[in-house]
Amino acid sequence: MLEETVVPPLHPSLLPEYLYRIDYPGSWTRYTDDVIGFRAKCRVTMGPATITQFTNHLKWKVNIPSRFISTLSSKDYAISWARSLEQYKNPGTRDMVRLMTIKTGCGVGAGHPMYIYNIKEAFQNAGILPPVELREFVREEEYLILCRIPASQVIRIEGIDVGSDQDPTEISFENELELNMPDPREGFAEFIGGMEELCMEMKLLAQSYKLLSDDTKAIICYS
Repeated sequence: MLEETVVPPLHPSLLPEYLYRIDYPGSWTRYTDDVIGFRAKCRVTMGPATITQFTNHLKWKVNIPSRFISTLSSKDYAISWARSLEQYKNPGTRDMVRLMTIKTGCGVGAGHPMYIYNIKEAFQNAGILPPVELREFVREEEYLILCRIPASQVIRIEGIDVGSDQDPTEISFENELELNMPDPREGFAEFIGGMEELCMEMKLLAQSYKLLSDDTKAIICYS
């Protein structure tokens, strides 16, 4: 059965150096400018990734909560996809559509695990064809990241159009604390609530990771 087809994360040597994600109003997975970064919509499912979960992820248009976050290895393709969005076509929300550059390797910020998968390779390696109606959405440029992308791995934020009024934001380890930490005088209660939710997520993640075998360990980056 599909539910029993476990998909191991990719080895670090097989990952592109950078991945790209479009952040836009209305997305289930919005970027938060603090230590949280991106969080998947579904944060209760535990255990290793499976083909069934990947199939459900492809059904995003029918609003099935996913534990994965979509990214692309091609910057040009990410920009092209962004320009197809209604939020980009609407002048009132265009500046809120942003291109996020994500570093996959180690050396950025504190230690956070990231499990990364290539969705096309996952189906191929499992010897399973996606449902006919979903095959057009399976692309070799798409990489899925399990549960969350720490803000420390987002190294660049920029508008979609060259020469736009929205200047790119370069993020480095040296200024990470300044960019990611909220002003303690504003929104302190919301910050505490967010951190409590994050702690709960990490407990769920820890339980999930224990179910993975030793040969499918996560990419863990340490400062």
